[in-house]
Amino acid sequence: MLSSVQRLSRDTGAAIDIDLFKRRTWNGFAADFVRIPAPALYDFKTEGSCYRILLLDLHRTDGITVVPGLPHSLSKNLRHKISFLPPGCHIEGWCAINRPAAITSVVIDPDVEFGHSVDLSKLPPRIEFDDQFLRAAMRRIQNLLSNPAQDPPGYAETLVALLSFDLLRQAGGRLPRPPAAGALNPQQVRLVTDYIEAHLSERPRISDLAALVNLTRYHFMRAFKLAVGVPPHQFMIGRRVERAKEMLSDQKQTIAGVALRTGFGTSLQLTRAFRRVVGTTPSEFRRHIALN
Repeated sequence: MLSSVQRLSRDTGAAIDIDLFKRRTWNGFAADFVRIPAPALYDFKTEGSCYRILLLDLHRTDGITVVPGLPHSLSKNLRHKISFLPPGCHIEGWCAINRPAAITSVVIDPDVEFGHSVDLSKLPPRIEFDDQFLRAAMRRIQNLLSNPAQDPPGYAETLVALLSFDLLRQAGGRLPRPPAAGALNPQQVRLVTDYIEAHLSERPRISDLAALVNLTRYHFMRAFKLAVGVPPHQFMIGRRVERAKEMLSDQKQTIAGVALRTGFGTSLQLTRAFRRVVGTTPSEFRRHIALN
């Protein structure tokens, strides 16, 4: 990951400044830790033939994370967030920070057997989710980078096995099922969700989304729910609320302005949807952010 992080503000494309970089390798896997000073503006891209688990500790003022087949992420608060990428799955995007950022990465060779029963190849990619058990295991591996003396034989391998089982637990304790018959395929899901992300403030019509994949409105609604798990309208409401949550972190933006920019139109409509999805009002959510 380190070699592929470049700073956008430099015409030369030189690597961004790094405060600290640590790396260790074991049989079949490696771990590294990087700390990036602020302010900084950089893009990133990782890909390869290994499993990659990332622990993010950063808060970006702007940016985007893109993984094929998943909705784009515009989240700003990425402290303690976990991402999992199987071989052949790449992640890219850009990030602007005004506070120091840190990333811990564990890379696992898929050809090495570790003596446990979890087949990571069956798990789907996930980005920027929270899990206290995965975070704790990643912190322990991070600690081994600074304190090799605390790594008795087999300890690091045990932590990697623990990561594998916790990833399986995050997947619901079972391997994902193949797409249901009649569901949108991954390429169609990406096409539709990318369009939704780019047009959230415009409140895309179901008929427009159906036209993207050459389906009737009725068949599209059914195929989308089979693939994603929720109806398209509910999915769009959820994405607009997530966008509103990001915008509410900026105290300079009014709630009425956030409602307008996220396609809700009025503060009342935003508040109704926000309470239904988040369980609180935009004003209460903003006050909670200010206190933390």
